[in-house]
Amino acid sequence: MRTTLLLTALLALAVVPPAQAQDKVGTTAAPFLGLGVGARATAMGGAQVALAQGPSALYWNPSAITAMTTNGAEFSNSQWFADSRLQHAALVFDAGGLGHFGVSVTALDYGDEAVTAISLCGPSNPVCETGEQWDALDLAVGVTYARALTDRFSFGGTVKLVRQQIWNESAAGGALDLGITYDTGFQGIRIGMTMANFGTDMKLAGPDLRQPIDPVPGQAGNNPRLGANLEVDDWAMPLIFRVGVSAVPYQSAEQRLTVTADGNAPADAAQSANVGAEYAWRELLFVRGGWRQAFGPADDGGWTAGFGLQYALNRRLSGYFDYVFQNYEPFGTPQMFTLGVTF
Repeated sequence: MRTTLLLTALLALAVVPPAQAQDKVGTTAAPFLGLGVGARATAMGGAQVALAQGPSALYWNPSAITAMTTNGAEFSNSQWFADSRLQHAALVFDAGGLGHFGVSVTALDYGDEAVTAISLCGPSNPVCETGEQWDALDLAVGVTYARALTDRFSFGGTVKLVRQQIWNESAAGGALDLGITYDTGFQGIRIGMTMANFGTDMKLAGPDLRQPIDPVPGQAGNNPRLGANLEVDDWAMPLIFRVGVSAVPYQSAEQRLTVTADGNAPADAAQSANVGAEYAWRELLFVRGGWRQAFGPADDGGWTAGFGLQYALNRRLSGYFDYVFQNYEPFGTPQMFTLGVTF
Protein backbone atom coordinates (compact mmCIF):
# COMPACT_ATOMS: atom_id res chain seq x y z
CA MET A 1 0.00 0.00 0.00
CA ARG A 2 2.80 2.44 0.86
CA THR A 3 4.54 1.70 -2.43
CA THR A 4 1.35 2.39 -4.38
CA LEU A 5 0.69 5.65 -2.55
CA LEU A 6 4.27 6.78 -3.19
CA LEU A 7 4.02 5.98 -6.91
CA THR A 8 0.69 7.78 -7.14
CA ALA A 9 2.07 10.84 -5.38
CA LEU A 10 5.10 10.97 -7.67
CA LEU A 11 2.95 10.62 -10.78
CA ALA A 12 0.55 13.25 -9.46
CA LEU A 13 3.41 15.70 -8.94
CA ALA A 14 4.59 14.96 -12.45
CA VAL A 15 1.23 15.84 -14.01
CA VAL A 16 0.58 18.97 -11.92
CA PRO A 17 1.70 21.91 -14.05
CA PRO A 18 3.26 25.02 -12.51
CA ALA A 19 0.79 27.86 -11.92
CA GLN A 20 1.09 30.68 -14.40
CA ALA A 21 0.97 34.32 -13.43
CA GLN A 22 -2.00 35.50 -15.47
CA ASP A 23 -5.42 34.11 -16.31
CA LYS A 24 -7.15 34.68 -19.64
CA VAL A 25 -10.67 34.52 -18.27
CA GLY A 26 -13.26 35.85 -20.72
CA THR A 27 -11.15 35.27 -23.83
CA THR A 28 -13.01 32.21 -25.18
CA ALA A 29 -16.53 31.29 -26.21
CA ALA A 30 -18.67 28.62 -24.53
CA PRO A 31 -16.96 28.58 -21.10
CA PHE A 32 -19.66 26.19 -19.90
CA LEU A 33 -17.70 23.42 -21.64
CA GLY A 34 -15.29 23.55 -18.70
CA LEU A 35 -17.98 22.74 -16.13
CA GLY A 36 -17.63 19.17 -14.89
CA VAL A 37 -20.55 16.73 -15.10
CA GLY A 38 -21.51 13.68 -13.06
CA ALA A 39 -21.85 13.79 -9.28
CA ARG A 40 -19.28 11.00 -8.74
CA ALA A 41 -16.64 12.73 -10.81
CA THR A 42 -17.36 16.15 -9.34
CA ALA A 43 -17.24 14.81 -5.76
CA MET A 44 -13.66 13.66 -6.41
CA GLY A 45 -12.57 17.18 -7.31
CA GLY A 46 -13.00 16.53 -11.02
CA ALA A 47 -9.87 14.36 -11.09
CA GLN A 48 -11.22 11.89 -13.64
CA VAL A 49 -8.95 11.71 -16.68
CA ALA A 50 -7.52 8.33 -15.59
CA LEU A 51 -10.46 7.19 -13.47
CA ALA A 52 -13.58 8.14 -15.43
CA GLN A 53 -16.20 5.42 -15.64
CA GLY A 54 -19.76 5.05 -16.80
CA PRO A 55 -21.58 7.38 -19.22
CA SER A 56 -20.13 10.54 -17.61
CA ALA A 57 -16.75 9.43 -19.01
CA LEU A 58 -17.96 10.82 -22.34
CA TYR A 59 -17.13 14.23 -20.88
CA TRP A 60 -13.96 13.45 -18.87
CA ASN A 61 -12.19 10.97 -21.16
CA PRO A 62 -14.07 9.34 -24.05
CA SER A 63 -11.60 6.43 -24.19
CA ALA A 64 -12.67 5.30 -20.69
CA ILE A 65 -16.04 3.97 -21.87
CA THR A 66 -14.22 0.92 -23.29
CA ALA A 67 -14.08 -0.42 -19.72
CA MET A 68 -17.88 -0.79 -19.75
CA THR A 69 -19.09 -4.34 -20.38
CA THR A 70 -22.75 -3.26 -20.46
CA ASN A 71 -24.78 -0.42 -21.90
CA GLY A 72 -25.37 2.55 -19.65
CA ALA A 73 -27.40 5.73 -19.31
CA GLU A 74 -27.37 8.53 -16.76
CA PHE A 75 -28.77 11.97 -16.03
CA SER A 76 -27.22 14.73 -13.88
CA ASN A 77 -28.83 17.89 -12.59
CA SER A 78 -27.26 20.82 -10.74
CA GLN A 79 -28.73 24.09 -9.51
CA TRP A 80 -25.97 26.42 -10.66
CA PHE A 81 -25.33 30.10 -9.90
CA ALA A 82 -27.90 32.92 -10.30
CA ASP A 83 -30.84 30.52 -10.73
CA SER A 84 -29.24 28.79 -13.73
CA ARG A 85 -29.37 25.03 -14.13
CA LEU A 86 -26.67 22.67 -15.45
CA GLN A 87 -27.94 19.35 -16.84
CA HIS A 88 -26.22 16.45 -18.56
CA ALA A 89 -27.57 13.27 -20.15
CA ALA A 90 -25.45 10.47 -21.63
CA LEU A 91 -25.97 7.07 -23.23
CA VAL A 92 -23.28 4.46 -23.99
CA PHE A 93 -23.58 1.30 -26.11
CA ASP A 94 -21.18 -1.64 -26.08
CA ALA A 95 -21.01 -2.81 -29.69
CA GLY A 96 -18.68 -5.72 -28.97
CA GLY A 97 -15.92 -6.06 -31.55
CA LEU A 98 -16.93 -2.79 -33.21
CA GLY A 99 -16.08 -0.75 -30.12
CA HIS A 100 -18.17 1.51 -27.91
CA PHE A 101 -20.50 4.31 -28.98
CA GLY A 102 -21.93 7.17 -26.95
CA VAL A 103 -24.26 10.14 -27.19
CA SER A 104 -24.26 13.04 -24.73
CA VAL A 105 -26.13 16.32 -24.23
CA THR A 106 -25.03 19.13 -21.89
CA ALA A 107 -27.18 22.20 -21.28
CA LEU A 108 -26.71 25.29 -19.11
CA ASP A 109 -30.10 27.00 -18.87
CA TYR A 110 -30.03 30.57 -17.53
CA GLY A 111 -33.83 30.80 -17.24
CA ASP A 112 -36.13 33.66 -18.21
CA GLU A 113 -36.07 37.29 -17.11
CA ALA A 114 -38.22 40.32 -17.84
CA VAL A 115 -37.00 42.86 -20.40
CA THR A 116 -36.84 46.40 -18.99
CA ALA A 117 -36.42 49.86 -20.50
CA ILE A 118 -35.67 53.11 -18.70
CA SER A 119 -38.04 54.97 -21.03
CA LEU A 120 -40.97 52.97 -19.64
CA CYS A 121 -40.27 53.75 -15.99
CA GLY A 122 -43.06 55.62 -14.24
CA PRO A 123 -45.61 55.52 -11.42
CA SER A 124 -47.69 52.94 -13.27
CA ASN A 125 -44.64 50.81 -14.21
CA PRO A 126 -42.08 51.13 -11.39
CA VAL A 127 -40.15 48.04 -12.57
CA CYS A 128 -39.81 49.42 -16.12
CA GLU A 129 -40.88 46.14 -17.79
CA THR A 130 -41.73 45.97 -21.50
CA GLY A 131 -43.87 42.84 -21.14
CA GLU A 132 -41.29 40.71 -22.98
CA GLN A 133 -39.07 37.94 -21.60
CA TRP A 134 -35.46 37.20 -22.56
CA ASP A 135 -33.62 33.92 -22.03
CA ALA A 136 -30.23 32.34 -22.61
CA LEU A 137 -29.09 28.75 -23.16
CA ASP A 138 -25.75 27.00 -23.74
CA LEU A 139 -25.93 23.59 -25.43
CA ALA A 140 -23.46 20.90 -26.49
CA VAL A 141 -24.43 17.65 -28.26
CA GLY A 142 -21.74 15.01 -28.78
CA VAL A 143 -21.31 11.67 -30.53
CA THR A 144 -18.48 9.44 -29.27
CA TYR A 145 -16.57 6.42 -30.54
CA ALA A 146 -14.01 4.51 -28.46
CA ARG A 147 -12.06 1.31 -28.92
CA ALA A 148 -9.65 -0.79 -26.89
CA LEU A 149 -6.52 -1.50 -28.94
CA THR A 150 -5.17 -3.92 -26.31
CA ASP A 151 -6.35 -5.14 -22.93
CA ARG A 152 -4.56 -2.14 -21.38
CA PHE A 153 -4.65 0.67 -23.94
CA SER A 154 -7.71 2.41 -25.37
CA PHE A 155 -8.51 5.55 -27.30
CA GLY A 156 -11.68 7.53 -27.96
CA GLY A 157 -12.98 10.68 -29.58
CA THR A 158 -16.08 12.87 -29.47
CA VAL A 159 -17.42 15.15 -32.19
CA LYS A 160 -19.80 17.74 -30.80
CA LEU A 161 -21.96 20.64 -31.87
CA VAL A 162 -21.83 23.66 -29.55
CA ARG A 163 -24.43 26.43 -29.51
CA GLN A 164 -24.87 29.56 -27.37
CA GLN A 165 -28.01 31.67 -27.45
CA ILE A 166 -28.97 34.87 -25.66
CA TRP A 167 -32.38 36.30 -26.52
CA ASN A 168 -32.41 36.79 -30.33
CA GLU A 169 -28.68 36.22 -30.88
CA SER A 170 -26.86 32.90 -31.19
CA ALA A 171 -23.50 31.40 -32.11
CA ALA A 172 -22.63 27.86 -33.16
CA GLY A 173 -19.49 25.83 -33.73
CA GLY A 174 -18.04 22.35 -33.84
CA ALA A 175 -15.46 20.80 -31.53
CA LEU A 176 -13.47 17.61 -31.04
CA ASP A 177 -12.46 15.79 -27.83
CA LEU A 178 -9.73 13.12 -27.85
CA GLY A 179 -8.61 10.83 -25.04
CA ILE A 180 -6.40 7.84 -24.25
CA THR A 181 -6.22 5.53 -21.23
CA TYR A 182 -3.45 3.14 -20.20
CA ASP A 183 -3.86 0.55 -17.45
CA THR A 184 -0.46 -0.42 -16.02
CA GLY A 185 -1.82 -3.60 -14.47
CA PHE A 186 -0.12 -2.77 -11.15
CA GLN A 187 -2.20 -1.87 -8.08
CA GLY A 188 -4.91 -0.40 -10.27
CA ILE A 189 -2.63 2.38 -11.53
CA ARG A 190 -4.10 3.97 -14.65
CA ILE A 191 -2.84 6.91 -16.70
CA GLY A 192 -5.00 9.08 -18.94
CA MET A 193 -4.63 12.09 -21.23
CA THR A 194 -7.24 14.22 -22.99
CA MET A 195 -7.56 17.19 -25.28
CA ALA A 196 -11.00 18.80 -25.14
CA ASN A 197 -12.81 21.46 -27.17
CA PHE A 198 -10.47 21.67 -30.16
CA GLY A 199 -12.76 23.37 -32.63
CA THR A 200 -13.99 26.27 -34.69
CA ASP A 201 -14.39 29.86 -33.57
CA MET A 202 -17.84 31.11 -32.58
CA LYS A 203 -19.47 34.41 -33.51
CA LEU A 204 -22.81 35.82 -32.39
CA ALA A 205 -25.38 36.72 -35.05
CA GLY A 206 -29.01 37.79 -34.89
CA PRO A 207 -31.55 40.51 -35.66
CA ASP A 208 -30.65 42.69 -32.67
CA LEU A 209 -27.21 43.29 -34.18
CA ARG A 210 -28.80 45.07 -37.16
CA GLN A 211 -29.24 48.75 -36.28
CA PRO A 212 -30.19 51.94 -38.18
CA ILE A 213 -27.36 54.47 -38.48
CA ASP A 214 -26.83 57.95 -39.88
CA PRO A 215 -23.43 57.89 -41.67
CA VAL A 216 -23.22 61.70 -41.83
CA PRO A 217 -25.12 63.19 -38.89
CA GLY A 218 -26.41 66.71 -39.48
CA GLN A 219 -26.11 66.59 -43.26
CA ALA A 220 -29.34 67.33 -45.10
CA GLY A 221 -30.57 65.01 -47.81
CA ASN A 222 -28.95 61.76 -46.63
CA ASN A 223 -30.80 58.74 -45.29
CA PRO A 224 -30.55 58.88 -41.47
CA ARG A 225 -31.64 55.25 -41.02
CA LEU A 226 -29.38 53.10 -43.14
CA GLY A 227 -29.35 49.46 -42.09
CA ALA A 228 -26.05 48.27 -40.64
CA ASN A 229 -24.80 45.21 -38.78
CA LEU A 230 -22.84 45.78 -35.58
CA GLU A 231 -19.44 44.08 -35.79
CA VAL A 232 -18.74 41.37 -33.22
CA ASP A 233 -15.57 39.33 -32.76
CA ASP A 234 -14.92 35.65 -33.31
CA TRP A 235 -14.09 33.74 -30.11
CA ALA A 236 -12.15 30.48 -29.86
CA MET A 237 -13.34 27.37 -28.05
CA PRO A 238 -12.01 26.84 -24.50
CA LEU A 239 -9.27 24.33 -25.35
CA ILE A 240 -8.23 22.20 -22.35
CA PHE A 241 -5.37 19.70 -22.00
CA ARG A 242 -5.53 17.25 -19.09
CA VAL A 243 -3.29 14.43 -17.87
CA GLY A 244 -4.09 12.25 -14.88
CA VAL A 245 -3.22 9.21 -12.81
CA SER A 246 -5.27 7.01 -10.48
CA ALA A 247 -4.48 4.05 -8.24
CA VAL A 248 -6.07 1.59 -5.81
CA PRO A 249 -3.71 1.51 -2.79
CA TYR A 250 -6.02 -0.73 -0.75
CA GLN A 251 -8.57 -3.36 -1.71
CA SER A 252 -10.14 -6.29 0.12
CA ALA A 253 -13.18 -8.46 -0.38
CA GLU A 254 -15.46 -5.74 1.01
CA GLN A 255 -13.53 -2.46 0.85
CA ARG A 256 -11.66 -0.41 -1.72
CA LEU A 257 -9.78 2.89 -1.60
CA THR A 258 -9.09 4.76 -4.85
CA VAL A 259 -6.99 7.92 -5.20
CA THR A 260 -6.64 10.13 -8.27
CA ALA A 261 -4.99 13.36 -9.48
CA ASP A 262 -5.18 15.43 -12.67
CA GLY A 263 -3.14 18.27 -14.10
CA ASN A 264 -5.14 20.82 -16.12
CA ALA A 265 -3.87 23.28 -18.74
CA PRO A 266 -6.81 25.34 -20.07
CA ALA A 267 -6.35 27.98 -22.75
CA ASP A 268 -8.38 30.58 -20.85
CA ALA A 269 -7.29 30.11 -17.22
CA ALA A 270 -4.32 29.35 -15.02
CA GLN A 271 -2.94 25.83 -14.86
CA SER A 272 -4.07 23.83 -11.84
CA ALA A 273 -4.58 20.34 -10.43
CA ASN A 274 -7.56 18.32 -9.22
CA VAL A 275 -7.21 15.63 -6.56
CA GLY A 276 -9.72 13.20 -5.11
CA ALA A 277 -10.40 9.90 -3.38
CA GLU A 278 -13.19 7.34 -3.12
CA TYR A 279 -13.91 4.78 -0.41
CA ALA A 280 -16.17 1.91 -1.45
CA TRP A 281 -17.87 -0.63 0.82
CA ARG A 282 -19.03 -3.79 -0.95
CA GLU A 283 -19.36 -1.71 -4.14
CA LEU A 284 -22.67 -0.65 -2.63
CA LEU A 285 -21.89 2.48 -0.59
CA PHE A 286 -19.36 5.10 -1.69
CA VAL A 287 -17.90 8.10 0.15
CA ARG A 288 -15.94 10.65 -1.89
CA GLY A 289 -13.97 13.84 -1.44
CA GLY A 290 -11.55 16.05 -3.32
CA TRP A 291 -10.11 19.46 -4.04
CA ARG A 292 -10.80 21.35 -7.24
CA GLN A 293 -8.16 23.53 -8.96
CA ALA A 294 -5.39 23.15 -6.42
CA PHE A 295 -2.18 25.12 -7.02
CA GLY A 296 -4.14 27.60 -9.14
CA PRO A 297 -5.47 31.05 -8.19
CA ALA A 298 -6.68 30.97 -4.58
CA ASP A 299 -10.20 32.13 -5.43
CA ASP A 300 -10.80 29.36 -8.00
CA GLY A 301 -10.22 26.24 -5.89
CA GLY A 302 -12.47 24.57 -3.35
CA TRP A 303 -13.29 21.30 -1.66
CA THR A 304 -15.87 18.80 -2.85
CA ALA A 305 -17.62 15.98 -0.99
CA GLY A 306 -20.30 13.46 -1.81
CA PHE A 307 -21.61 9.93 -1.59
CA GLY A 308 -23.09 7.27 -3.83
CA LEU A 309 -25.33 4.22 -3.68
CA GLN A 310 -25.37 1.36 -6.16
CA TYR A 311 -27.53 -1.74 -6.33
CA ALA A 312 -27.03 -4.58 -8.82
CA LEU A 313 -29.97 -6.81 -9.71
CA ASN A 314 -27.75 -9.08 -11.80
CA ARG A 315 -24.48 -8.95 -13.74
CA ARG A 316 -25.90 -6.52 -16.33
CA LEU A 317 -28.71 -4.59 -14.69
CA SER A 318 -27.95 -2.15 -11.90
CA GLY A 319 -28.90 1.34 -10.80
CA TYR A 320 -27.01 4.03 -8.93
CA PHE A 321 -27.46 7.43 -7.29
CA ASP A 322 -24.65 9.92 -6.68
CA TYR A 323 -24.67 13.26 -4.87
CA VAL A 324 -22.08 16.03 -4.45
CA PHE A 325 -21.79 19.22 -2.43
CA GLN A 326 -19.30 21.76 -3.84
CA ASN A 327 -17.66 24.74 -2.18
CA TYR A 328 -17.65 27.82 -4.41
CA GLU A 329 -17.58 30.45 -1.69
CA PRO A 330 -18.27 33.34 -1.70
CA PHE A 331 -20.58 32.63 -4.64
CA GLY A 332 -22.44 29.68 -3.17
CA THR A 333 -22.44 25.93 -2.73
CA PRO A 334 -24.04 24.30 -5.79
CA GLN A 335 -25.19 20.73 -5.39
CA MET A 336 -25.59 18.02 -8.01
CA PHE A 337 -27.20 14.59 -8.21
CA THR A 338 -26.86 11.85 -10.80
CA LEU A 339 -29.20 8.96 -11.55
CA GLY A 340 -27.88 6.11 -13.70
CA VAL A 341 -28.56 2.60 -14.90
CA THR A 342 -26.54 -0.13 -16.63
CA PHE A 343 -28.28 -2.73 -18.76
